[in-house]
Amino acid sequence: MVSRSYQVQVYSLAFLTYFGFYVSREPYSLVKMTLLKTWAPFDGGNGWLLLGILDTASLAAYALGIFVVGYLCEKFDCKHLLVFGCFAAGVTTILYGLANFWNIHNYWYFFIIRILNGFSESFGYPPLIKILDYYFCHEVARDFIMTAFGSCKFLGIVVGCVISSFAMTTFETWGTCFIVCGLVIILIGILDIFFMPNLPPDAQPLLNEKTPILSNKERGEQSRGGRDEGRQKRQSLSNTIDQEDVEETDKKETLLEALKLPGILEYAVHLFFVKLSVYVLYYWIPTWFESLTIQGLKITYVLSCWFTAVWGLGGCIGTLIIGAAAFAAEVYGLLSTAFSASASVFVLILYWYSDRSTTLIVIFLLIVLCVGITQNGPYSLASACMPAVINRIQSIHTGRNEKLVGMATGIIDGTGSVGAIFGPLSGAIILQYTTWGWSLVFLLVALSMFVAASILSRQIYLESIKCCSEEANSPENENDM
Repeated sequence: MVSRSYQVQVYSLAFLTYFGFYVSREPYSLVKMTLLKTWAPFDGGNGWLLLGILDTASLAAYALGIFVVGYLCEKFDCKHLLVFGCFAAGVTTILYGLANFWNIHNYWYFFIIRILNGFSESFGYPPLIKILDYYFCHEVARDFIMTAFGSCKFLGIVVGCVISSFAMTTFETWGTCFIVCGLVIILIGILDIFFMPNLPPDAQPLLNEKTPILSNKERGEQSRGGRDEGRQKRQSLSNTIDQEDVEETDKKETLLEALKLPGILEYAVHLFFVKLSVYVLYYWIPTWFESLTIQGLKITYVLSCWFTAVWGLGGCIGTLIIGAAAFAAEVYGLLSTAFSASASVFVLILYWYSDRSTTLIVIFLLIVLCVGITQNGPYSLASACMPAVINRIQSIHTGRNEKLVGMATGIIDGTGSVGAIFGPLSGAIILQYTTWGWSLVFLLVALSMFVAASILSRQIYLESIKCCSEEANSPENENDM
């Protein structure tokens, strides 16, 4: 039994670590308008598209990395993967910022750094989810604990916005934002080296289940001195080849078993559209803020940072609300659908209200907060909670503990990350080549959230059947009979 103090240590470090990953990501979206205005090659006529391609390259590398790391979590120590990701993400973020001080204007430099950064970021989520699942799998409030963990993303956005705002105000160079935020995740990685525990051997079975080079029969023959050296070498080579075949089979079976988990494909596709929507705003909403004038006040870079922080704060609140509701009712599909459908409405209201002559900043920010609450709640529920929930449901029905949380996380979050790839690029293409501009961007966000809500209709139906069955079998109804 894991002690409560040990759980607090693990959860705090996990929360802090993924918080740091999002702090390091934030400058990439905040400095876009600055780059479009002041830094070649982005200050030309095709700057929107160039920045969109960078975002897409980074997210494509992240999506690929999530699938890879999801598998690696079943084979290697999660702590080692996590620490590597912290250092790699920090170094690449700092290198991106150093372009400002080294006066680098070569587009390929930015392109390569963004790809490396995206792949590095993928080493954070699957290891952390597997670590948390091990230490909290027997907790009654486990669903709330796992979903609340997702709030670290949006807290990272808030703090990343604050850091970037002060860095730009103090040093007046966009590169400083990247350097400071990159150092944050490196320092957190150092903390993980000393304080993040390794998973015990029983949580990493594939690390310890090594087939011996010689079979039991051969060892018995050896002890009796019954075989010559040449035969042993031939048999050893044969067994080595057999072991490689077994490992290759394990890879395929792990993936196939994870794909068979109930509801995993629906939540994966749901997260595809949710992340497409979220990442359009995540990468472009700071730039949109800087294009606005509200109550006669032109929104500057600093104000844009603080407005984006409000959206991130909404994500924190939404994550906690949906996590508490999931713990109380365990109707994951219904909650995700309700939040997603509400988000599609609030997004349209936000764009409509921003263009009114009577727009008030206070009301505008309240709508931004509501968008953050409703849009990011299902994001956290699907990516942080559902892989373990789905795996637990499978274990209950089959009586087997498949320990596929890392792979399930890779499938769900990896599919969602593929959707995220299309978000920033879609926004860039719309802004670069259409006259409708921001109106089409917000329409895309609203439509994506609506589709995400529609995908879980079967899950809502199954949950309603489950609730009716539980109500019919409740002790009160049995007494009435």
